[in-house]
Amino acid sequence: DQWARKHKVEKAIFIAAIAIAFAYGLVAEIVGLSAIVGAFIAGVSLESLRIKSYREGSEYLEAIFAAIFFVSLGVLMNVQAAASAGWFILALTAVAIVTKFVGCSIPARLMGLNTSESLIVGLGMVPRGEIAIIAALYGLSNGLIDQPVYAAILMMSLLTTIVTPLFIKQLYAGKGYAAKASRAR
Repeated sequence: DQWARKHKVEKAIFIAAIAIAFAYGLVAEIVGLSAIVGAFIAGVSLESLRIKSYREGSEYLEAIFAAIFFVSLGVLMNVQAAASAGWFILALTAVAIVTKFVGCSIPARLMGLNTSESLIVGLGMVPRGEIAIIAALYGLSNGLIDQPVYAAILMMSLLTTIVTPLFIKQLYAGKGYAAKASRAR
């Protein structure tokens, strides 16, 4: 880190960090874990680096890899299986929302937040993102789940990600947070 700053090659740190994350991901795959586990360990290991070009570099990588990631997941989903699992998708989504909401808002309240704040914490934790999708992909690839379950998990992840901001917006509007935030500016 110091050497790269001294020689004005800060981008080398970012490139090296990405290479290390990919290498850890590869090793994790080789030993039978998901690549995301290895990349997570690399991220924890490299958290002390002060990468100036991180934001710029990560935005480029996010644009490329996020598109590839989500398109590849969508390609694997059987639309007929999703259509046949309609009630299961709704039930799974309802359970996902309730469990995350209750499981996060109650502890937030117990830790001293007021009711409105704890509800916002609970709602903010509702989205099920990439980890659920990666777990579903792993299950589908290894024959642990079938196509309808995979489709249901993908749809649940999508639905929880879409509806959460709508609920949070309503909760914020109802509690006057938007007015307080605009007066604070």
